[in-house]
Amino acid sequence: MAAGEGFPFTWSCRRSGNCCAIPGGFVRVTAAEAAAIAARLGMDGAAFRSRYLQPDGERLKEGLGGRCVFLQDGRPAGCSIYEDRPAKCRTWPFWDEIRDDPAMRALAARTCPGIEPLGDGA
Repeated sequence: MAAGEGFPFTWSCRRSGNCCAIPGGFVRVTAAEAAAIAARLGMDGAAFRSRYLQPDGERLKEGLGGRCVFLQDGRPAGCSIYEDRPAKCRTWPFWDEIRDDPAMRALAARTCPGIEPLGDGA
């Protein structure tokens, strides 16, 4: 994937799974995203919310070790809900906070082997 507009890096997924296991990270889901994931998993909405959402009903629960609960082990790593993954996952790493915060950008670059700085901007 080419660099997003205004981003000082390019990105190509290497399927490390690292972006799905950043400590302290969380993924917000919309009601429509939650419904799509629940349907993919063959669950009704209440069961999905109980098993996979935080009490606020907007964030996915963490899996083992703070990883995304839908991250599949193995090399290459995979997402068990890839086709229905939330927008936050679809847009990685082209997030405003990564573009605008040098500390976040440095963490993302250390974590994700697919991020390549453009010139000296990263």
